[in-house]
Amino acid sequence: MNRFGVLGCFAILSLFGVLLIGQGQVNAADSIEIDSRAQLFVDEVLVDRMERVWLSSGGAYNTRPKKVPENPIMKPDRPWEGFLVLQPGSVIYDEQDQLFKMWYNTLPESTPSDIDQFICYAISKDGVHWEKPELNLVEFQGSKANNILFRWSNWTHAVIDDGSDTDPSRRFKMAYWQTEDRDRCGIWSTFSPDGIRWTDIPNNPVVPCWATGDTFSVTRDPVSKQYWLYHKTSPGGPRKVSRLISDDFIHWRDDRLVLEPDKNDPPGTEFYGLSAFPYGSQYLGLVWVFHTAQQTMYSQLVSSRDGVKWERSVYRRPFIVLGYMVNHYVGKSFDSGMVFPVSDPVVKDGEIWFYYSGFDNLHNASGEEHTGQVGLMKIREDGFTSLDATAEGYVLTHPLRFKGGNLYVNVGILPGGKDDSKAPWKGIFNDNPNSDGHFRVAVLDEGGSPIGGYEASSSKLSPTGGVYQKVSWGANQDIGALGGKEVRLKFIFSRSRLYSFKIK
Repeated sequence: MNRFGVLGCFAILSLFGVLLIGQGQVNAADSIEIDSRAQLFVDEVLVDRMERVWLSSGGAYNTRPKKVPENPIMKPDRPWEGFLVLQPGSVIYDEQDQLFKMWYNTLPESTPSDIDQFICYAISKDGVHWEKPELNLVEFQGSKANNILFRWSNWTHAVIDDGSDTDPSRRFKMAYWQTEDRDRCGIWSTFSPDGIRWTDIPNNPVVPCWATGDTFSVTRDPVSKQYWLYHKTSPGGPRKVSRLISDDFIHWRDDRLVLEPDKNDPPGTEFYGLSAFPYGSQYLGLVWVFHTAQQTMYSQLVSSRDGVKWERSVYRRPFIVLGYMVNHYVGKSFDSGMVFPVSDPVVKDGEIWFYYSGFDNLHNASGEEHTGQVGLMKIREDGFTSLDATAEGYVLTHPLRFKGGNLYVNVGILPGGKDDSKAPWKGIFNDNPNSDGHFRVAVLDEGGSPIGGYEASSSKLSPTGGVYQKVSWGANQDIGALGGKEVRLKFIFSRSRLYSFKIK
C-alpha cells in the first residue's frame, strides 16, 4: 500500500472513531432529574445518542432571529438626545400595567454644552411603537417636559423588575455606570417603586471602577434567588467576562472569570460583554464578540448549567448578525457596524423578543460619528437552536427521572411542499398538508427496551394553543404512571425539527 493509502485508511478509521464518540451503545447510566421547565437542546447534556440528526441555528431554513421590518424602532428625535444606546439597557413587559417599558441611555453625538449623558424612559403598547412620556423630573433647556430620569450616567445600565422583593420601594433595581463623581466612580445601585423615581443607596459605588469594566449585565437566578452581575474585565490581556453575585443588590462578592476567548477564536477576538439570563432548565447568554482589527461587534449564543461554566453553542455562529443589507443591498443599515443585546429578552405570545443597540459605524469611531439606534428581532419560543432531520433520524436521551404527568414537545416542520413562506412556528405540525414528514415519540426503560403502551407507532401530537403539542399514546394520554422511574425518551422524526420538550 502506498503512502496515500496508509494515510487515507488511517484518516477514515480516525473519523469513524470520532463519529462513535458520544454515540455508543445504550447502557444504563445515572439518571438526570428534570423538572417541569423547558428542556432545550443548546447543549448535549440530555442526549445519549442521535443518528441522522444535526444541531442547527436555523440559518439554512430561514429560522434565524428575524429583525422586524419597522427597525430601527427607536431613533434620537428629541433635543436632549444625541445617539441612543442599550448597553445592555433593559426592556421588560409589565404584566400589571400591560405595557412594554424601556430604559435607555442617550449620549451627545458631539459636545454641545446642553446635551448631557442621560438615562431615559419609554413605554409601548405593542413593543414596536414607542412613546417618550413627559416625566417632569430633570430640567433641560429650562423645562422638565421630557422623559429624562437622571443625568451623569454614561453608556451602561441594567434594570430588574423584581416583584419578589417584600419592600415595594425596591421592586425595580438598577445598576448603572457612574464616572462623574471621581471619588465614587464605578457601578452604582439604585431602587424604585415604579421604574421612574429612583433613590440611590448611600454607599455607592457598590463595585468600584478599579474592579470592573464599563460594560455589564444583571440578572436574577430563580434557583438561588441571587443577583448575578456579569462584567467586562481585562486583567493583563484582552477583554473577557467575570461574574459577581449578591443577595441584596448592594453587597457584591465572589468575583471570578467565567468566559474568555480561546485558541479557536481568530486573533484579536475579545469578549466585550455577556447578556446572560435564566431560560428553561438552564442559563443562556449572548456574548458580545469584539474583533479588534475590524472594530466590529456581534453576538454568539452561549449556554450554562450553573452560570459559571459557559459553552459556545451552534458552532460559534453569529446569533445577532450585523445588518449589512437594507432593501436588497441598497444603502447601509443602522446596525451594520456593532450590535449590543439587552440583558434579558422579553418572552411573549409564543415568541422571544430581543432588543438591541445598532450602530452603522465602528467601535473606534469618534463621538461625533456615533449614530446609535434601537432595533428588535424575534424568534419562536425556545427557538435558540433545534435538532433537525430530513430523512428519518432519531434522538435518544439519557435516563430521565421526573414527577410530571404530561409530555409536551415543541416541534416545527422543515420547509417543503407548496408554501415555504410561513414561519415554522405559525403552523401546527399535524395539520400542515405541505410536509411529508412525521414526528413520533417512544418511551424506553433505562436499558433502552420499549415500554409497553408507549410505542412510537401509537404516539400522537395534539395542539395545545401555543408552540407546544401534547404527546399521547392511544389509551395512555400521559406518562404520569412512569413518574419517579428511570426512562428514556426516543424522538423519531423526518423533515422536521425538535426545539425542546417538557414534562408537567
